[in-house]
Amino acid sequence: MIPVKLQLRGFLSYKEPIELSFDDFDLACIAGDNGAGKSSLLDAITWALFGKARRNDDSVINNTCREAEVIFQFLYENALY
Repeated sequence: MIPVKLQLRGFLSYKEPIELSFDDFDLACIAGDNGAGKSSLLDAITWALFGKARRNDDSVINNTCREAEVIFQFLYENALY
């Protein structure tokens, strides 16, 4: 699996919509202050793929939002999902 793009809105610490493209790098280090949303990026990918994250209920929705959305695009065996 090769990550292509991750879009989040209302998911954990990401209240406002964000888009992360994986096209610009081959290797990355996720660094930042506590509460900045580092783990939320990995939780979003897990949630999109398996419907589960560290939190498996509505607590993945940012407490100031009514809903959460995660769109994860990736390549697998030359097919885009």
